[in-house]
Amino acid sequence: MIHEKTIIDNNNVRFSNDLFFKYLLSRDTLESIKLRKFIVKSVTHLDCQQMIVKNPEINQNTVLAKNIILDICAVDEKGRIIDIEMQMAGNSNSESTRFQFYGARLLVEQIDTGEKYHQLRPVYQIIFINEDDDRLIKDYAFRDDQGELEKENLNYRYFIKMRHIDKIIKEKGIEGLNDLERLCYLFIKNEYTAIMKEREEDIVEMVIKMYDKFRSNEPIWSLANQLALAKLRTESLEMEREEKTAKRIEEGIKQGIEQGIKIGREEGVEQGIEIGREKGVEIGKKEALKQTCIKMIKKQYHQDCQEWIESLTGKQLEEIIELIFEEDDFAVFKQKVDGEYNERIRK
Repeated sequence: MIHEKTIIDNNNVRFSNDLFFKYLLSRDTLESIKLRKFIVKSVTHLDCQQMIVKNPEINQNTVLAKNIILDICAVDEKGRIIDIEMQMAGNSNSESTRFQFYGARLLVEQIDTGEKYHQLRPVYQIIFINEDDDRLIKDYAFRDDQGELEKENLNYRYFIKMRHIDKIIKEKGIEGLNDLERLCYLFIKNEYTAIMKEREEDIVEMVIKMYDKFRSNEPIWSLANQLALAKLRTESLEMEREEKTAKRIEEGIKQGIEQGIKIGREEGVEQGIEIGREKGVEIGKKEALKQTCIKMIKKQYHQDCQEWIESLTGKQLEEIIELIFEEDDFAVFKQKVDGEYNERIRK
């Protein structure tokens, strides 16, 4: 059964840690192979006889880079591409766009220009995500308005909404969880004693064994700790930033109302208060837009541009939303927003 040393309460490295998840499913060990096949069959119903992981390496020089994606990309015996990743940050608008972009890229990378399109093989994305929904698994594919799947569809995307596990437990209890649900429980709760089962080749026990092997590897364990601490710092900074934004919005509304009351002395108190509310809401919206732009730039370019964002007008902030997915080079993107790029072109 479970090794005595598997104590996780005081560890920064959770079972949902990106690096551990990569290690868990990318190895050539018996446990890793069985876990890959189990997840793929449980989620997509594909019965893959063989899967070769295309990106098994863990590059210690790039793991700590901002927003690095530690996915597991495999090819089965029929050439189908299967990509699995853990996403604990949730599904923001920018992440949703990235999932779609990444799926399209996995499709495009299969052939060179001029090659036969019939050589393309379907792409299946499996994303374990820190969200709740009306069911555990939500799948997406190209369908018509009657729900019929497009002929020779090539893109399939599956989201495992791990926080839905709480609703499932309320319905049938922890004892009634199936193996995929137990796996989600382990990832989201970071606890296993309530879901262990006395049987050979148990899925959860395989994960625990792999976790022990992972922790025994000092260099990679240290790296996972650094990754976990970096994420904690980022989350802490984002929470602090959101609190400041909420305070600014509140102060903006208060300031607007005060201005409105002042105007109200001349134009009527009731109308003045309404004007104040409108001004306050406008200030609040601009602050919210600033924070959205900061997050999008971090995701797209890995740049912290808070000071620059604070200096921009409302119109420039709106331009960021329009330009961010059109320009890969951050310097050119910044010039366009600042208006320097168009000025240089005119000269």
